[in-house]
Amino acid sequence: GTAALLEIAQYLVGQKIEGQLNQTRDLLFAAWSGEELGILGSRAFVAWKSGSEAASGSRPLEDKVSAYLNLDMVGRLRERLSLQGVGSSSVWRRQIEQRNVVVGLPITTSDDSYLPTDATSFYVAGVPVLSAFTGIHQDYHSPRDTAEKLDYQGMEDISRLVALIARSLA
Repeated sequence: GTAALLEIAQYLVGQKIEGQLNQTRDLLFAAWSGEELGILGSRAFVAWKSGSEAASGSRPLEDKVSAYLNLDMVGRLRERLSLQGVGSSSVWRRQIEQRNVVVGLPITTSDDSYLPTDATSFYVAGVPVLSAFTGIHQDYHSPRDTAEKLDYQGMEDISRLVALIARSLA
């Protein structure tokens, strides 16, 4: 997920430098830690942003953050990419369909927005979420999860899809 995040950021910054990204919204790229211990990083960020807004009398987080795109375990595309949280916004289905035309990934969608991942921190705060996931595998959180088992083409395709969605939202 972090590698995909960095690729997406590099692509979108390149688009901006070349004058090909006419955005009306800012993009924030962040990687969290402590997900398996209780989504600690994302929860701390949401609490910090929500707390600082409340203290200043500013708008709530959901009024400032248009969407949260999450990349969780996207290195082993097998049959289909799972896009979860589709029910959190009426724009997701159209965005997925339109942006995937040029990528061509096999996709399964799920409306469920309360997920066992960092997306939950944002969803609970009222922010629409979309989480990309390729599924649990037998090497999950073990030393057997090595680089040669990654699906690099799949990761590239997933990164491209999420980048196109992010670009459209911006």
